[in-house]
Amino acid sequence: MSAGSRWRNLPLLELGGILNATIPWNFLQGDRKYLASLALLVVYLIASFWESQVTKIVNEPYLDEVFHIPQAQAYCRAQYQVWDPKLTTPPGLYAFSVLFLKIFRGVCDVGSLRLFNVFALLSLTVYTLEIRSFLTAPSFVLRSRKLSTISTESIHTALNIALFPPLFFFSGLYYTDVLSTRFVLLCYRLFLDRKGVHNNSGKGLYMNYFVGILALTMRQTNIFWVAIFLGESEVMRAVKANVAPAPMSESGASTPDDTAFQNYKRWARGAIHDVVLEDASPLDFILMPMSLIVAILHQPVLVISRLWPYIALLVSFAAFVFYNGGVVLGDKSSHVATIHLPQLLYLSPFILFFSAPLVLPMLLTHVLQTIKTLTSPFTPKPTTSITSPIANNANPSIRHLLTIANFLIIQLALLATIAIIHFNTIIHPFTLADNRHYVFYVFRYSILRAPWIRYALGPVYLTCAYAVYISLVPTPGPRATTSPILQTISTKPPSTSSPPKNRVSTVIMLLIPTILSLVTAPLVEPRYFIIPWVMYRLHLPQGQGGMWLWLETLWFLAINAVTGYIFLYLSFEWGQEPGRVQRFMW
Repeated sequence: MSAGSRWRNLPLLELGGILNATIPWNFLQGDRKYLASLALLVVYLIASFWESQVTKIVNEPYLDEVFHIPQAQAYCRAQYQVWDPKLTTPPGLYAFSVLFLKIFRGVCDVGSLRLFNVFALLSLTVYTLEIRSFLTAPSFVLRSRKLSTISTESIHTALNIALFPPLFFFSGLYYTDVLSTRFVLLCYRLFLDRKGVHNNSGKGLYMNYFVGILALTMRQTNIFWVAIFLGESEVMRAVKANVAPAPMSESGASTPDDTAFQNYKRWARGAIHDVVLEDASPLDFILMPMSLIVAILHQPVLVISRLWPYIALLVSFAAFVFYNGGVVLGDKSSHVATIHLPQLLYLSPFILFFSAPLVLPMLLTHVLQTIKTLTSPFTPKPTTSITSPIANNANPSIRHLLTIANFLIIQLALLATIAIIHFNTIIHPFTLADNRHYVFYVFRYSILRAPWIRYALGPVYLTCAYAVYISLVPTPGPRATTSPILQTISTKPPSTSSPPKNRVSTVIMLLIPTILSLVTAPLVEPRYFIIPWVMYRLHLPQGQGGMWLWLETLWFLAINAVTGYIFLYLSFEWGQEPGRVQRFMW
């Protein structure tokens, strides 16, 4: 009996044991627990069917599995001293999968090892469900910890993330991506519901360090998410939760100098300048980090008391790099870290392509709203384009100056994009040499087809980036005419009955680890974009549910069906390697 058959014929009691050991069921409570369970069952059935077809047709290790599977099998034989020098990532995947198989009496053949990633995807789905529920829950629910009731939108979002094509594809192969993403999400989930969050203390921080170390055993670039992203998020949360009350002497300012001084005093006591995205202007993306730095400098003890596990992760990672002589474990000559800024340009079309069912309707809504408000003399001017929020109450001459300023910002962004393309475009030798990956064809028929094409794509990159940014902004509705600068000064507490909105800090904190994880990689691979996309998708605002979520589901299923069919049935051979089957993949 094959290993795949053994897994699929496990008694229900043993299958239940597997699920109980790999999935945190504590969140599946409330009136939608059956719907959530159904979504998990759907993920399991689709993913296990995909894995079974892969194992049936591709019954030998393929591509990077040639390195991963023999290493896992060596661990399965307790040969822990064996290590393939071609492997670049730590042994976390092999250790966890072998432990999993030994507990549940599986053997370490190709089918069993691949099936492990199906359960990793199932566990990942639960974490996305939990995280999405935390991110969209009203603040009074978070304070009361009444998160047993989950929304249909959160369940559907978790299902769609599991079906995200580059992630779902590798759930049928023995690659590191699914388990690596799963551990990053576990770290994020621990951050969101840490024991000390609800009483404003540092309780439970040690778990962030230990689980962060586990995430680093999957992939080294996870350091940017488990240490940088969560560290900056922890600081932001701590500072906002410990805002000192405004003194009686803090009053309105009458001159620009007074305004600057009053802002500094507010920032020093922890009142961060962090406006919601629909009210944000380019200036706010400068003021937010400035205000956070001032707050940190005035509360160093608080910041260090909350930041220590993330500092410890960075120190541990630095010690590993020093001991190892580099970031990657093996094949160091082919994986030299470098500055590769075009990776950020490629990311926005990537997100727009996969998230088109959600991004394009929101972009169209914002464009129509912008046109409507710009042509109406009685409607406050929009701020969700590049228009400054100060323009809400400004006279026509100031609006004209702001329009010119926005035009200059666009031109500077375009010039920066062209400069990045001209001076920093890197084509890795692996990209040119391997026609089994879709990126080979994307490059071949775009930037490698003619020199001018790479420059012509500059405006396309910027348009895609703007569309992605707009998708993080809630769909515009009736607007107040109060300047958001005044709103951030107001002492009136925000509404606790509505879901939280994305703020300037959301974009900045997501952008920093994304930049760090991508620009250091010379090789362009869709797998490198998985975690940035998942984080982006988790932070999309509510409101584009219903039909658009179903359209996203169908879009992902269609892509998975096409790419799966191509991988399984449209194989080919290289002339220099006759008889050896090659397959197309991400």
